[in-house]
Amino acid sequence: MRKNLKYYFRYVYATLTALLLTPQVVMAEHPHQLPDLTVPGQDYGEFSSVVIDTGSYVKPLTDAGAIMKQVPGGDFNATGALSGQTSYRGLFGPRMNVRLDGMYVESGGPNWMDPPLHYLPATLLESIEVQRGIASVSSGSGIGGYVKAKAKSSKFVDSDEMQSHGDFTLGGHEADNGFNAGGVLSTSNRNHRVHLLGSYDKGDDMDFGGGVVADTEYRRAFGGVGYGYQDGMNEFTLDLRHSNSGPAGTPSLPMDIDFLKTNLFNTSFDTTIGNFDIETRFNTTDVRHRMNNYSWRPAPDFSGLPLPPFVGSDERFVDADSDSDVFELVAETALANGTLKLGFDWKGASHDAKVGDPAVAAFYITNFNDAESDHYGFFTEWKNNSAERLGVELGVRLTQVEMDADVVSAFPADLADGGLLLPPTIAAQTLRDDFNNRDRSVSDTNVDAVVKLDYAMSDNLEAELGFSRKVRSPSYIERYLWIPLEVNAGLGDGNNYIGNPDLDPEESYQVELGLNWNTSRAYFSPRGYYRRIDDYIQGTLTTNTAAIIFSTLAAGDPTPMEFTNVDAEIYGFDAGWGFEITDQWQLDGIVSYTRGKRRDIDDNLYRIAPLNSNLALTHHRETWSATVEGVFVDSQDKISDTITLDPANPNNSNAETPGYILMNLSAQWVPKSGITLNAGVENVLDKDYTDHLTGFNRVSDSDVAIGSRMPGIGRNVFASINYLF
Repeated sequence: MRKNLKYYFRYVYATLTALLLTPQVVMAEHPHQLPDLTVPGQDYGEFSSVVIDTGSYVKPLTDAGAIMKQVPGGDFNATGALSGQTSYRGLFGPRMNVRLDGMYVESGGPNWMDPPLHYLPATLLESIEVQRGIASVSSGSGIGGYVKAKAKSSKFVDSDEMQSHGDFTLGGHEADNGFNAGGVLSTSNRNHRVHLLGSYDKGDDMDFGGGVVADTEYRRAFGGVGYGYQDGMNEFTLDLRHSNSGPAGTPSLPMDIDFLKTNLFNTSFDTTIGNFDIETRFNTTDVRHRMNNYSWRPAPDFSGLPLPPFVGSDERFVDADSDSDVFELVAETALANGTLKLGFDWKGASHDAKVGDPAVAAFYITNFNDAESDHYGFFTEWKNNSAERLGVELGVRLTQVEMDADVVSAFPADLADGGLLLPPTIAAQTLRDDFNNRDRSVSDTNVDAVVKLDYAMSDNLEAELGFSRKVRSPSYIERYLWIPLEVNAGLGDGNNYIGNPDLDPEESYQVELGLNWNTSRAYFSPRGYYRRIDDYIQGTLTTNTAAIIFSTLAAGDPTPMEFTNVDAEIYGFDAGWGFEITDQWQLDGIVSYTRGKRRDIDDNLYRIAPLNSNLALTHHRETWSATVEGVFVDSQDKISDTITLDPANPNNSNAETPGYILMNLSAQWVPKSGITLNAGVENVLDKDYTDHLTGFNRVSDSDVAIGSRMPGIGRNVFASINYLF
């Protein structure tokens, strides 16, 4: 069904674009210039969002998601050099709404080794914008934060003659002997633009205060082409990109990236019909992925477990494939002294994953077999900013979610054949038959609603009050993982999990109050929020006897988890602030506090960052600037007692983490127009510290103990050069 829709939408989109573009090109000869069209989710002002331009960002980045640490309320879950997840106010992974140049990107691996920002190397990143607080319904679905990443690209110029431009970056960093190189070469005039882009990232194992973190090396190559056309009535864009990652280590996950080969296609067309500005977009991703647990780390030791002879060695690999398609149509018009948006979007995805053994070709476990999901969304959104001081936003979104999965299997087809009446094989057969014999099709009807009021209390002070109801359906992993495995969308907690097709969607209710005080020399933008989440999806100890038997005897985990609906609440505050001390000295800072708790029992939520703050003092002159930054992180003792890894191993648990203070130095110099040099030192004092949001080490030949949280980077000297013409 989804594959038929995929080709249908491709055909319809191409046909409509051609039909609409042809007559409008002729009309462009008339001297009629339209105002800029508003792309969904990109009409936020300074008060509602934080925009970080990488042209002024000095510190080194391999994973673009790490820039989230510069956002009030933002953070970053590091599971590998190329696999970190964006986090906002305690929510991450599938709960986040992350877009790349307007694209939705579906992760191809069941352990999220390729979260969305994996597909935008830092040397090609132009900016990241994070919606602070409640996102508009036009931005899409998702109960977490809304993040928009923009890649470097060609740009139209005010000339009929074609002009060439380039933007290239080369950087290196000492802690992992790594380097990053990338850039874009373009040519454009007022109507056409064309560009080529490419990058390469490489690094070895990372140093930390106590030694070397094994299995953190990485490789990634990325390339693409793009074209854009505009006239007075239309704008058309087309981008084709290819990413080839691996090998790359992910030491807090059960396997490493062998390869991730992904094609990304993104096209949009904007025009005007009557009184409506029309925006359309179609994008697709095609992911081919292999991971294994033996090429770059010692394979786990399962000796002593009662495994049948056909299982072979302890070495395993997983082949995973993913295809996704997104179509969006938005119409905007003036209505009642404001603007009205009407929109439709469709997102479809399918996932397959199979476990294999390199020494026993016949062995396999079908992890996911054509696990499908289709999201059909309809929304309306009205904004009124015509009043002198009061602005209003009202939005409603209806999303219909359809999910299904095909039957699964394992070798041998009948596990009881050949005298294999061992407890783990009998348990696996029970789990398989229970999954295959049940109705796996699920249908959810989700309703989102947003109300936001902003009021200008004075010329320098503005307030915003927001209310929202946001709903998220479970992912295919949470619903269709039929056998206990360490598959959990990159949680990195070391537990085996099993899915639950009967999960209910998460329902989030949020209230938020924000202030923004801004003068010519100072700013202060605090926000406080409370979020109640009914049917929050979290792992709890399973009571499924077959799952416990299989996990204990075949995978060495006697306490497997099951994705379950619980009740939760998240509340906190965050703020950005700064002021100019003199014309050459400036002080900036952010502070973030998030508290996450279960409401159904006395427990804390997993992977919630402690109170933290950044403080930066900058001295700037005409051609150079220098910054000293302090990073202040409190201890985290509010941990989940129900998320444990192995009670028998004292190092292998969801333990408290101590606080720490780091000092970073950086400088930027522009010796001549078009050339920018960056240099600095991260963790100047080479402190041994642990970020609470990192995963737990799974690699035995490392200076990090198995089961301990992954440490932060050691002293890291870095430098880069950017050439812009």
